[in-house]
Amino acid sequence: MKVLVTGGSGQLARAVCAAWTGGELVVPEESRLDLGDPEAIRRVVAEVRPEAVLNLGAFTQVDACETSPDRAMLINATAVGWLAAACREQGALLVQISTDYVFDGLGTRPYREEDPTGPRSVYGRSKLAGEEQARLAPEHLILRTSWLYDARGRNFYRTMLDAAAQGRALKVVDDQRGTPTSCPALVRQLQRAVAEGWRGLVHATCHGETTWHGFAAEIFRQRGVQASLRPCASAEYPLPAPRPAYSVLSGQRRGLLGSDLMPAWEEALAEVVAADRP
Repeated sequence: MKVLVTGGSGQLARAVCAAWTGGELVVPEESRLDLGDPEAIRRVVAEVRPEAVLNLGAFTQVDACETSPDRAMLINATAVGWLAAACREQGALLVQISTDYVFDGLGTRPYREEDPTGPRSVYGRSKLAGEEQARLAPEHLILRTSWLYDARGRNFYRTMLDAAAQGRALKVVDDQRGTPTSCPALVRQLQRAVAEGWRGLVHATCHGETTWHGFAAEIFRQRGVQASLRPCASAEYPLPAPRPAYSVLSGQRRGLLGSDLMPAWEEALAEVVAADRP
């Protein structure tokens, strides 16, 4: 299977390049496959003629989206529509990565795919609009994930370890609950989903739940790092974009569609830690 990947410089695209097996990956430079340029999208998809397009490019800086809403909608929504049109012309599958931010975060049980959405941030609204655009491709798969991280890149895992290495005292919010999801775990599930012919909307996070403070504590425990860490409330750490207080996603539908490969979040973290050892 020939697979075209957008957003080649991002952490998820790098994880795909490192772990994808059994097919041909085409990962153009982002200057060539510019998600802000509809003609570039149409041209590259027509030239490559992929069987599947993994749209891993996105404007994911949640707070920056609040001050750049037009760019957020362009990259996270409008460009998805252009990709959907190009996939329709080529008969290709469009795989769109979405987010827990499409929900309002006021729930008390894991969100299912059919639950009402209600994003409270520009980022969440733009990604929800991207889901709607992805559905314009006759063959589409939308995977919602959350709290994505890897050993490299700009993410919570790396930020915590770098801050601890600098000897900084850390306050981390303990009133937001979600599920940390590693890039390696998500890539395995993504490849299996494509191979098994999944379609529609599917939640794809690791199993279990914790808070950001709990995630930080487990990072330090597994890495054997002594760090000054204490919990705090979200109100003590105001940010431009509101964060969901509860954004755990149910993985029940994965088992109904095929192979659920997502591990417990602690197990996925252990895999990242092992790969990150000096």
